[in-house]
Amino acid sequence: MKLMKYCLSPNKLAWLRQELGENADGLIAVMDAAGSAYLAQAAQSDTSVAVDALPKLIGPELKLLWFKQKLALITRLDDIELSQLAPFELEGARVVVVQPNELTTVLQSISKQRVIGFDTETRASFERGVQHPLSLIQIATHDTCYLFQHALLDEQLGLLKPVLEDENILKVGVGLRSDGQALTREWGINVTPRLDLNWVLAQLGAGKEMGTRQLVATLLQKRIDKPKKVTLSNWQQVPLTSTQIVYAALDALAAQHCFSELIDKLKPFYLASLEANTQLLTQNLTVRLASYFEQDNEVTG
Repeated sequence: MKLMKYCLSPNKLAWLRQELGENADGLIAVMDAAGSAYLAQAAQSDTSVAVDALPKLIGPELKLLWFKQKLALITRLDDIELSQLAPFELEGARVVVVQPNELTTVLQSISKQRVIGFDTETRASFERGVQHPLSLIQIATHDTCYLFQHALLDEQLGLLKPVLEDENILKVGVGLRSDGQALTREWGINVTPRLDLNWVLAQLGAGKEMGTRQLVATLLQKRIDKPKKVTLSNWQQVPLTSTQIVYAALDALAAQHCFSELIDKLKPFYLASLEANTQLLTQNLTVRLASYFEQDNEVTG
């Protein structure tokens, strides 16, 4: 648990490290250990209660464990901690740069999903007042990421409209507002329903947007890199480089995997709160995610 690290602002952490040098982390660790010991004693349980035991806990114990879970999800990692994580990689996931003759078959496959990771890329503009059109749409299932490039598909990109507007397919991602606005403005596509993972973490108490790097770190214990050289590259070029392809695919896959992990971590507390007749998740979060908590199979479809 990282209670002190969450409670201290980045400025305060930086100040501590400036004043105490290598001793700062030791001080924070001691404070965290004291906080953990207090909460464990208060809950009369250790920090590793089995998931199936949650419904048997009384209200105060359950709320303390819920506090610990939220804290683990919304505490940001610093640059040193991020650098020590293993990279988030494709790990066997397929990446398909969709060709015009494959589009119909691919969309039929995606339409069977219940949840998809979603992201877009646009060529960066370095001229004032110049805005390039959306270049790439990424859609990820649990084990496959499809890349739809405007330069390859041209007007056929509009055929994604039924999938992106399908009320039975949840689109999850990070910072989806700008992606949705671009698709509405350029293609008349209203991406719905959609769930921004930043919003979920805010409902849990995150004081500021976590972003993809922090979400992948806290949920998947992996590091996803965002080199400017790739982010600001030309997403309209054909063909895309292998680096661009991997970068784009990882963004959408990360969103899908993070959502799945969030459901796994929140579901036991949702079910326990029903059993104990107490509210843990916010009402907004419960309404948005209840159907995914209550199904038996994977949320990925």
